[in-house]
Amino acid sequence: MTLYRVVGVNFEHAHMGDLLRMAYEHPEVEIAGICDEDPARMVAAAASFNIPADRIYTDYRRCLEASRPDLIILCPATAEHAEWVERVAPYGTNVLVEKPFAASLADADRMIAAMSVTGKLFAINWPLAWEPPHVTSKRLIDGGAIGDRK
Repeated sequence: MTLYRVVGVNFEHAHMGDLLRMAYEHPEVEIAGICDEDPARMVAAAASFNIPADRIYTDYRRCLEASRPDLIILCPATAEHAEWVERVAPYGTNVLVEKPFAASLADADRMIAAMSVTGKLFAINWPLAWEPPHVTSKRLIDGGAIGDRK
């Protein structure tokens, strides 16, 4: 079984716990590390997901170098999304950023530019898109079972 190595960087946004929980529960995912400048923000995640001390970091560079992730989950404050994407993009890893996308169009452009040179995937988490009723509704609409597609 292929394991995807996932790290969580910056716990400012509360959804980091939800995203790590989904990673933890996925049979093909391993939480390879977590990182935040404030160790107190990682205590609950470390306990909930059995993350050993040697996978907990306060320096994102050390975290990414040691863990060599396949995916970085970023959850900084929206105003810092561009800064954090620019920080992690040089590591050549797929990146998921918590919503909203950016604080401004200029920040969005910075994020896109930083990731476009990596050839890696860049996604914005929009949790409602994954809710079963929404997925089912989309499938039914796309299949023509419900709705008017004019």
